Amino acid sequence: DKTETAKFAVELVRNKKASILMKGMMGTARILKAILDKDVGLRTNRMLSHAYVLEVKGYNRIITITDGAMNISPDLNQKAQILQNAIYFCHSLGIEKPKVAVLAALELVNPDMPATIDAACLAKMSERGQIVGGIVDGPLAFDNAISKEAALHKGIESPVSGFLIFNFLLDYLT
Repeated sequence: DKTETAKFAVELVRNKKASILMKGMMGTARILKAILDKDVGLRTNRMLSHAYVLEVKGYNRIITITDGAMNISPDLNQKAQILQNAIYFCHSLGIEKPKVAVLAALELVNPDMPATIDAACLAKMSERGQIVGGIVDGPLAFDNAISKEAALHKGIESPVSGFLIFNFLLDYLT
Protein backbone atom coordinates (compact mmCIF):
# COMPACT_ATOMS: atom_id res chain seq x y z
CA ASP A 1 0.00 0.00 0.00
CA LYS A 2 1.44 3.37 -1.06
CA THR A 3 0.27 5.18 2.08
CA GLU A 4 2.11 2.69 4.30
CA THR A 5 5.17 2.93 2.06
CA ALA A 6 5.20 6.71 2.49
CA LYS A 7 4.88 6.39 6.28
CA PHE A 8 7.65 3.79 6.36
CA ALA A 9 10.01 6.03 4.35
CA VAL A 10 9.30 8.98 6.65
CA GLU A 11 9.89 6.79 9.72
CA LEU A 12 13.28 5.74 8.33
CA VAL A 13 14.33 9.39 8.07
CA ARG A 14 12.89 10.27 11.47
CA ASN A 15 14.75 7.35 13.09
CA LYS A 16 17.97 8.34 11.27
CA LYS A 17 18.09 5.08 9.32
CA ALA A 18 17.93 7.16 6.12
CA SER A 19 19.44 10.60 5.52
CA ILE A 20 17.06 12.07 2.99
CA LEU A 21 13.51 11.60 1.76
CA MET A 22 12.92 11.45 -2.00
CA LYS A 23 9.40 11.91 -3.33
CA GLY A 24 10.01 10.11 -6.61
CA MET A 25 6.83 9.06 -8.41
CA MET A 26 4.67 9.13 -5.29
CA GLY A 27 1.83 11.65 -5.26
CA THR A 28 2.62 14.88 -3.41
CA ALA A 29 -0.46 14.68 -1.17
CA ARG A 30 0.41 11.14 -0.06
CA ILE A 31 4.02 11.92 0.90
CA LEU A 32 3.07 15.20 2.58
CA LYS A 33 0.44 13.42 4.65
CA ALA A 34 3.15 11.07 5.94
CA ILE A 35 5.58 13.95 6.56
CA LEU A 36 2.93 15.84 8.55
CA ASP A 37 1.67 12.77 10.46
CA LYS A 38 1.62 13.49 14.21
CA ASP A 39 3.04 10.05 15.12
CA VAL A 40 5.73 9.39 12.51
CA GLY A 41 6.08 12.72 10.68
CA LEU A 42 9.03 15.04 10.34
CA ARG A 43 7.43 18.30 11.47
CA THR A 44 9.56 20.69 13.47
CA ASN A 45 8.96 24.26 14.52
CA ARG A 46 10.36 25.43 11.15
CA MET A 47 8.25 26.23 8.12
CA LEU A 48 7.98 23.33 5.68
CA SER A 49 9.47 23.95 2.23
CA HIS A 50 10.60 21.89 -0.74
CA ALA A 51 13.83 21.51 -2.70
CA TYR A 52 14.32 20.22 -6.23
CA VAL A 53 17.79 18.94 -7.13
CA LEU A 54 18.88 18.37 -10.71
CA GLU A 55 22.03 17.54 -12.56
CA VAL A 56 22.40 19.04 -16.02
CA LYS A 57 24.71 17.37 -18.53
CA GLY A 58 27.54 19.75 -19.38
CA TYR A 59 27.04 21.92 -16.28
CA ASN A 60 29.73 21.26 -13.69
CA ARG A 61 27.54 21.29 -10.58
CA ILE A 62 24.10 20.39 -9.35
CA ILE A 63 21.33 22.96 -9.54
CA THR A 64 18.99 23.05 -6.60
CA ILE A 65 15.76 25.03 -6.57
CA THR A 66 13.44 25.93 -3.74
CA ASP A 67 10.45 26.48 -3.23
CA GLY A 68 8.68 25.62 -6.42
CA ALA A 69 5.74 23.65 -5.15
CA MET A 70 4.71 24.17 -1.55
CA ASN A 71 4.40 27.81 -0.55
CA ILE A 72 2.40 29.61 -3.20
CA SER A 73 2.64 33.24 -2.10
CA PRO A 74 4.95 33.59 0.91
CA ASP A 75 5.52 36.91 2.64
CA LEU A 76 9.05 38.22 3.31
CA ASN A 77 9.30 36.51 6.70
CA GLN A 78 8.26 33.18 5.18
CA LYS A 79 10.71 33.67 2.30
CA ALA A 80 13.49 34.17 4.86
CA GLN A 81 12.48 30.90 6.54
CA ILE A 82 12.41 29.06 3.20
CA LEU A 83 15.84 30.46 2.35
CA GLN A 84 17.22 29.37 5.72
CA ASN A 85 15.76 25.89 5.14
CA ALA A 86 17.54 25.77 1.77
CA ILE A 87 20.85 26.64 3.39
CA TYR A 88 20.35 24.00 6.08
CA PHE A 89 19.48 21.49 3.33
CA CYS A 90 22.81 22.24 1.65
CA HIS A 91 24.59 21.75 4.97
CA SER A 92 22.96 18.31 5.25
CA LEU A 93 24.47 17.49 1.84
CA GLY A 94 27.93 18.46 3.11
CA ILE A 95 28.04 21.91 1.50
CA GLU A 96 29.43 24.16 4.22
CA LYS A 97 28.82 27.60 2.68
CA PRO A 98 26.27 27.31 -0.14
CA LYS A 99 25.99 30.13 -2.65
CA VAL A 100 22.36 31.08 -3.13
CA ALA A 101 20.83 33.21 -5.87
CA VAL A 102 17.47 34.76 -5.06
CA LEU A 103 15.81 34.78 -8.46
CA ALA A 104 13.54 37.39 -9.98
CA ALA A 105 12.52 38.23 -13.53
CA LEU A 106 15.40 40.70 -13.68
CA GLU A 107 18.55 41.47 -11.77
CA LEU A 108 17.79 45.04 -10.75
CA VAL A 109 15.54 46.24 -7.96
CA ASN A 110 12.37 47.54 -9.57
CA PRO A 111 9.85 49.25 -7.24
CA ASP A 112 7.03 47.92 -9.43
CA MET A 113 8.19 44.30 -8.99
CA PRO A 114 7.86 43.15 -5.36
CA ALA A 115 9.94 40.02 -6.04
CA THR A 116 12.99 42.18 -6.79
CA ILE A 117 12.52 44.14 -3.57
CA ASP A 118 12.17 40.95 -1.52
CA ALA A 119 15.26 39.46 -3.19
CA ALA A 120 17.32 42.51 -2.24
CA CYS A 121 15.95 42.39 1.31
CA LEU A 122 16.84 38.70 1.67
CA ALA A 123 20.39 39.34 0.44
CA LYS A 124 20.76 42.17 2.96
CA MET A 125 19.25 40.01 5.73
CA SER A 126 21.93 37.42 5.00
CA GLU A 127 24.64 40.09 5.04
CA ARG A 128 23.45 41.23 8.46
CA GLY A 129 23.27 37.73 9.97
CA GLN A 130 19.49 37.32 9.97
CA ILE A 131 19.92 34.41 7.55
CA VAL A 132 23.03 32.37 8.30
CA GLY A 133 25.29 29.73 6.82
CA GLY A 134 25.42 30.74 3.17
CA ILE A 135 26.32 33.46 0.70
CA VAL A 136 23.15 35.04 -0.67
CA ASP A 137 22.69 37.52 -3.51
CA GLY A 138 19.67 38.84 -5.32
CA PRO A 139 17.80 39.79 -7.24
CA LEU A 140 19.38 37.81 -10.05
CA ALA A 141 17.85 36.56 -13.26
CA PHE A 142 18.43 32.87 -13.97
CA ASP A 143 21.03 33.49 -16.70
CA ASN A 144 23.30 35.60 -14.50
CA ALA A 145 22.78 33.26 -11.56
CA ILE A 146 24.16 30.20 -13.37
CA SER A 147 26.72 31.95 -15.61
CA LYS A 148 29.48 34.29 -14.45
CA GLU A 149 29.97 35.34 -18.08
CA ALA A 150 26.30 36.29 -18.49
CA ALA A 151 26.48 38.32 -15.28
CA LEU A 152 29.65 40.14 -16.34
CA HIS A 153 28.14 40.81 -19.78
CA LYS A 154 25.31 42.65 -17.98
CA GLY A 155 27.76 44.45 -15.68
CA ILE A 156 26.82 42.40 -12.62
CA GLU A 157 29.46 41.39 -10.09
CA SER A 158 28.02 38.77 -7.78
CA PRO A 159 29.70 36.34 -5.39
CA VAL A 160 27.23 33.64 -6.45
CA SER A 161 27.07 34.04 -10.25
CA GLY A 162 28.38 30.93 -11.92
CA PHE A 163 29.16 29.26 -8.60
CA LEU A 164 25.75 28.96 -7.07
CA ILE A 165 24.46 25.89 -5.33
CA PHE A 166 20.88 27.01 -4.80
CA ASN A 167 18.31 29.02 -6.74
CA PHE A 168 15.51 30.46 -4.68
CA LEU A 169 12.27 31.12 -6.55
CA LEU A 170 10.47 33.94 -4.79
CA ASP A 171 7.04 33.30 -6.24
CA TYR A 172 5.27 32.00 -9.29
CA LEU A 173 4.90 35.49 -10.75
CA THR A 174 8.67 35.96 -11.06
